[in-house]
Amino acid sequence: MKSYNDDLASAFNEIADLLSILDDNVFKIIAYRRAARRLKEEFRPLTKKDAKVEVLKKIPGVGPAIAEKMIQFMKEGKIDLLEKLHRQIPEAVREMLGIPHLGPKRVRQLFIDLGIKSKEELLKQAKSGAIADLPGFGDKLVQSILEALESGQEKKRRHDRKSIEPIAKKLIKILKSTKGVSGVEIAGSYRRKSETVGDLDILVLGEKAAPLAEKNLLKAFENTTILANGETKISFMIFPENLQVDIRFVPPDSYGAALLYFTGSKDFNVMMRKVAIGKGYLLNEYGLFKDGEYIAGKTEEEVFEKLGLPVTPPNKRK
Repeated sequence: MKSYNDDLASAFNEIADLLSILDDNVFKIIAYRRAARRLKEEFRPLTKKDAKVEVLKKIPGVGPAIAEKMIQFMKEGKIDLLEKLHRQIPEAVREMLGIPHLGPKRVRQLFIDLGIKSKEELLKQAKSGAIADLPGFGDKLVQSILEALESGQEKKRRHDRKSIEPIAKKLIKILKSTKGVSGVEIAGSYRRKSETVGDLDILVLGEKAAPLAEKNLLKAFENTTILANGETKISFMIFPENLQVDIRFVPPDSYGAALLYFTGSKDFNVMMRKVAIGKGYLLNEYGLFKDGEYIAGKTEEEVFEKLGLPVTPPNKRK
C-alpha cells in the first residue's frame, strides 16, 4: 500500500516556501515546515487507512487544519491551498527557489519589487544592475547569482566528506570561540562518518549565542547566502562549494537528545523511537518523556541508559 509521508512532506515544504514568498503569517509557515519534518521522521508509513483527523493529530506538529489537508491529499491527490498558491505564484517564479542564494524572502523581493517572473528575466535584470539595488543583495551577491545561472548550479548536492573537512573544522573553531557557546558538535552523516555528506547539521549548546555566531560566521566566510535565521537556528549556503550549513542552538536539557536525533540515520531513529514507545516513553529531539514529564536528554548516553540500550557509536547508526 502506498506511503504518503514523503509526498506530504514535500507538499508542506512547498506550501511553506510559497507562503513565505507571499509574506504570510510566520507561525503558519513554521507549522507547515514542522509538519513536513515530522512526516519524514514518522516511524511508520502513512496510508489511506490513516486518513482520519484523530489518527493524524497524534503526529507531533500536526494539528486539525494540517490533518484535514493530509486527508484531502491522501483521498484526492491534491491540496486546495497548494493549488491556490500555484495560481497566485507563476511556475517560473517557483522554479527560482532552486537557484543558489535565493530563498523565499529573496524570491519575494524579485517577484514583488521588480516583477521578475522567470530565470530569463532574472538573468537580464542581474546583468543590468537592477537587482543589486534591492535591500540585502548588492554587487557581490548578484555576481554569485549570475555565476549560478550561467553554470546551471543546483542548490544542493552531496559532497565528499574529506573535501569539506576544512570547512567543518573552521565552523567548529568559530562557534567554539563565540561568547555564550559551551558546546559544538557536527551531527548528521558527517558525524556518522559517511563517505559523502549533504548538508552540515551543527548543534550548539548556547541558546542566546545565535546573533553573535551569525556575525562571526559571515566575517569568516565571504561568499555566503543566509537562507534563514532566528534565535534558535541559522541556515546558510557557502559558495563556491555549494554547501548548506544548518546550525541549531539548543538548551542543556535537550542537547544530548538533539544530538541523537540529528545524527540519525533515519532508520536508527525509527528503531530508537519504537523502543521508547514500547517502554511507554516518547522520544524526540527535545528529550525522553513519560506521561509528559521530562526523563532524560542532556547527553546521548543517558537516553540509551534509560531505554536499556547499549550506546551505539555514530558510525554504527546505519
